[in-house]
Amino acid sequence: MTTFLLVHGSWHGAWCWEKIVPRLTAMGHKAIAIDLPGHGNDKTPWWRVTMSAYARAVREAARPHGRVVLVGHSMGGVVITQAANQEPELFQGLIYVCAFVPKRGETLLGLARRDSVWRGFRVPRYRFGTITVNPARAAETFYNNCSKADADAAIARLCPQPMPASVEFVAKPREPAPPKAYIECTQDRTISIGLQRWMHRRFKMKGVATLEADHSPFYSAPDELSAKLVELAALFQA
Repeated sequence: MTTFLLVHGSWHGAWCWEKIVPRLTAMGHKAIAIDLPGHGNDKTPWWRVTMSAYARAVREAARPHGRVVLVGHSMGGVVITQAANQEPELFQGLIYVCAFVPKRGETLLGLARRDSVWRGFRVPRYRFGTITVNPARAAETFYNNCSKADADAAIARLCPQPMPASVEFVAKPREPAPPKAYIECTQDRTISIGLQRWMHRRFKMKGVATLEADHSPFYSAPDELSAKLVELAALFQA
């Protein structure tokens, strides 16, 4: 049995894994989805939400469960990297789901700005200290392969994204670093497939899987995503 710790991306919360947790459980595994600080049901004010705070929350969530497989979606890729760089002994491996994969000293914002798709976004609304989402653009950006019901339910739960975390540098990794794997999504309109591949090819990945899915495969392809998570996690035990 593998214990998966599921980490959401910007604007989202633990709720986005609601179709994945029962599927992993039915396959004989344990799945834990958490709200990062300032997201979902967590009420941390935006000015206290840093990448270090995100990583601390992940490490504390992992600690009671032995060595877990960390899964990070989108921004969650930076979060799981930071957490593993700080306490690698907590983690059996890291799986990135159409996620940012940073090197030491890089930032979320710096990686995002490499992507013409990201630079052309019309979905964000910038406010003092946070970024919110224009609901009229969210479906075409995040949920373009999802059902309307799933997209509408997700859009209604999106929260403001605190800005400080996007400019914090990723820490120097401690050795031995946990192995990594990547799930790329070819229909992603948030992080282009080109940027996904550029990022994951900079690292020695245990495995790379491809889904013909959008930026939200936890809704548009939950069966396929769950199967790939289990398949890649098994590589960490080899």
